[in-house]
Amino acid sequence: MIQGGFDMTKKIKTEEVDRISDLPELMVHHIFLFLSFKEIVQTCVLSKRWEKAWNSHPVLEFDGTIFGRDLWDPYPYNYVKLKDIQNRRLKLFNCLEQILRVRHCREMTSITKFTLEVDIYNDVEFVSFVERCICYALGSNVKELKLKFGFWHGFFNLPEIVLCAKSVVRLELRSCTLKLPRSNMNLSSLKKLSLWNVYADDRVIKNIVGGIPLIEEMSFRDCKGLTSLDLFGLDRLIDISLLQDFELKRVSIKAMNLHSFEIYAPTALYEINVDYCKNLKRLSLGGISIKDEWLCNLVRKLQLLEYLGIGSCDDLESVKISCPTLKTLQISECSNLVELKIDTPNLSVLHYWGDMISFSSNALSLSDIDIELNPKKFDTEWYIKYIELVAQLHHFSDSLVLDVSSGEEVIVPKNLRHTLSSPLSNGKHLFLEFNKEPLTHQVSNIVDGLLWILPHTKNAPIISSLVYSFQFSYKKDIIYEGKTARCCKSLPISCWQHCIKEVTLEVSCGTILNESDRQTHSYSLEGADILEKIDACCAIARSEIVARFR
Repeated sequence: MIQGGFDMTKKIKTEEVDRISDLPELMVHHIFLFLSFKEIVQTCVLSKRWEKAWNSHPVLEFDGTIFGRDLWDPYPYNYVKLKDIQNRRLKLFNCLEQILRVRHCREMTSITKFTLEVDIYNDVEFVSFVERCICYALGSNVKELKLKFGFWHGFFNLPEIVLCAKSVVRLELRSCTLKLPRSNMNLSSLKKLSLWNVYADDRVIKNIVGGIPLIEEMSFRDCKGLTSLDLFGLDRLIDISLLQDFELKRVSIKAMNLHSFEIYAPTALYEINVDYCKNLKRLSLGGISIKDEWLCNLVRKLQLLEYLGIGSCDDLESVKISCPTLKTLQISECSNLVELKIDTPNLSVLHYWGDMISFSSNALSLSDIDIELNPKKFDTEWYIKYIELVAQLHHFSDSLVLDVSSGEEVIVPKNLRHTLSSPLSNGKHLFLEFNKEPLTHQVSNIVDGLLWILPHTKNAPIISSLVYSFQFSYKKDIIYEGKTARCCKSLPISCWQHCIKEVTLEVSCGTILNESDRQTHSYSLEGADILEKIDACCAIARSEIVARFR
């Protein structure tokens, strides 16, 4: 059939456009960064250009997704399976080694990042394979080297060539043994060092430190064999983290440009000296045996300190902190602490977790207060101190977060409400967060306790596995002039139950990241028996939410 001068019986040929193959190589390399090794290899079948891009990709990560757990099973259930495992492992070794060899021999591209993450299997094949991979990577001037060996048969003896690699800028080692090489250690380009579960004695670490003049960040985690750490002459060091749970006894650091120091050492750490780190801005101390006077003197010397974190330091009893530059203070689980005095006029964030303490402060800039009290028992004395503490804290900020476990902390006994003043009668915002589940008290009792602590608040969020959001509206405030209801004697305004107008309740569950999963139940309550209505609505909402997620 011919129509309008065109033969309609002929198929119209259109040129096929391969948009995937047309992607620039740099963009393909960027896509590879979001894929596992197996996924990258699979993309090579898309086109020859993608295969070429893979051959020039500067990042090689042989992570745990390649080495299945069964490849390292030392006790297979029969001889046939043992031979099968050995054959598969040998083929995989040959394949990965070939990839590195080709790049090294052809000098196709430098390797900017090389990761090898495998379980330790100390046979000749494994040791030889790892050593060859490392040599090829270093021969390609690798910048970022990560070697992580799963703790299966002990520590892997790291080839000494790694500690003499001048090209490496970032080095991460896990579950291996470091020994002094025959030649001098020289990591002259190294800026970041991370050692996790590594065995290295004091001499090895001392020699490493002597060969890293450009180091900026250091991290030690559960390193065995290390008893004393001395860091001197590292002018570029700005961040060090020591998370030790073994033999560390002494730490001494002289680094004028150090900005951040974190140490957690729940052992008998006898000496720690950072007095010469005059530019320190962040200091975290955890699990170490420090005394009140030592802490006070140290903080006084650190004139640029902005963040101070103290955790599980059980020798502290009466802490006095004087620091005009301090902005954030976090104290947690110091079991013998009874007094906290802070002379910190610029403090804006205070987080405290622990038992009741005596508190005093001149922190007039406080805007974020988060308190979690873990009392051993609830009695009259505890509640009196608790009310005093809350009142003091709210003097500095209109916003206060209370982390509680049972809700008992806010349900002040009725007899005390008649004799004590509400601690937050002029407050605006109080957030109640439960750190344990399930709730051991009815929501109505928690609301009643909250509204005594913070009378006539317009909203009261209670956050647990479900989020209970309350909006309150009130009748005109009643100022007492001789005729005061018994439950209101201590209040400058009427208690909420005498002047409540309406309560709007929303019960929700879901995640912020996925709004489609969020489920909200809304209720409007008024009239008598408000507390009973609150409990009834909460019970309905809980049952419907639980039914949906079953």
